Amino acid sequence: MATRDKSHSVEVERQYEARSTESFNRVAYAMQLLALLNPPITVAVYRNNRQLLVERGRGLGAEAPWALFGVPPHATRESIARALAELSGLAHAPFLVDLLSAKPAERLG
Repeated sequence: MATRDKSHSVEVERQYEARSTESFNRVAYAMQLLALLNPPITVAVYRNNRQLLVERGRGLGAEAPWALFGVPPHATRESIARALAELSGLAHAPFLVDLLSAKPAERLG
């Protein structure tokens, strides 16, 4: 009987991402949140067609660390706010994601 070598393992990470059909400019929303959060990292925001994507890099020499933030057309306000709070180092601040992802008040008459 053949034995199986257990020196290797493969782990598959599955990501389940909430989807929204709400109509709003997700890239502009991410930029507004970045202006509020003012992270200690340079962030480039772009439209991504597949999933919410965060890629990080470290700066060289005196350069600041950087991140690329890909926002898909189906991303929820909450998922965008959560990812940017994590980039800013504020993911554990109580109610921050709830406050950031709340819809803006509609204008009265």
